[in-house]
Amino acid sequence: MSKGQKLLVAGGAFIIIAIMVIGAFSLGVYVGKRGWAAGAPSVVGPGGPPPPQGGQPPVAPREPLPKGKPDLVGVVQGVTRRSVTIKTGQGVRLVLVNAQTRVRWHDGREAGLADLRRNMPVAVFGQFGDDGRTLTASLIIILPPRT
Repeated sequence: MSKGQKLLVAGGAFIIIAIMVIGAFSLGVYVGKRGWAAGAPSVVGPGGPPPPQGGQPPVAPREPLPKGKPDLVGVVQGVTRRSVTIKTGQGVRLVLVNAQTRVRWHDGREAGLADLRRNMPVAVFGQFGDDGRTLTASLIIILPPRT
């Protein structure tokens, strides 16, 4: 290798090392001022996230399911606008529904009377009538299918 080639290789190595030292110094200054994660660049920008553009609508916060034992557990036998017939271990029970009755899936999502199907397991929260057999539902929870 000639003397000119050695100088060229040495000059190239010097430039590469200088770039690495400058990069390390710059990184040290940046981290020293901002930290590793503080003030990281954001894709959101000022003013918060942009409104959704099509696709799924934003999900409303779910109301927690009630604690405690339901008043009735069984499987749906029939559904009308004013009642749901439920087969329980103690026999068939009539559950009255009204405008205040809420229906939810077991994970807390909103549902409706139209979502109730025959042989679907449900748990009912409400108030029993004077006869002890008729229940006015305040909440019907659609349970996961039995396996």
